[in-house]
Amino acid sequence: MEWLQILGPSLLVILGGLITWFVKSKTEELLATEKKLLDERRKIYEKILEPYIQLFSDLKNSDDAMKKIVSFDYKKTSFDLYLFGSDSVVKAYNQLMQCAFKNEALKTQDPRTYMTLWANFFLEIRKSLGNKRTKLSNIDMLKGWIKDIDKIISN
Repeated sequence: MEWLQILGPSLLVILGGLITWFVKSKTEELLATEKKLLDERRKIYEKILEPYIQLFSDLKNSDDAMKKIVSFDYKKTSFDLYLFGSDSVVKAYNQLMQCAFKNEALKTQDPRTYMTLWANFFLEIRKSLGNKRTKLSNIDMLKGWIKDIDKIISN
């Protein structure tokens, strides 16, 4: 029993050190994985947003933006979005695309609905990239892009 009193504290220190090392190792591994995922998401989000940015920047070249949206590369990027994007971003993207599909099938345009859905998508991307507690609204996400956004949304 005397040997336990002598070796006990040393064994506890060693055991505590091993547990601490294991927990720290797993935590660092998790943080590294999250950073890689965040980097991958950022790249995908940039590619997904590119034609929309082009569209908002120059409405005269909307055909170029639409060609990008229906291209194979864009579809591949949207597939990557489903794999790497956050759940809320994927849901917002789905709503945006469903609106686009319905508008195309019905040959109608509802710019208010489409802009609101795009703003929701844009806001969810912002949250996904680390701004979870943002105080911006979806309309705030459009105010720098659309001159008369308040008039358009209020009608």
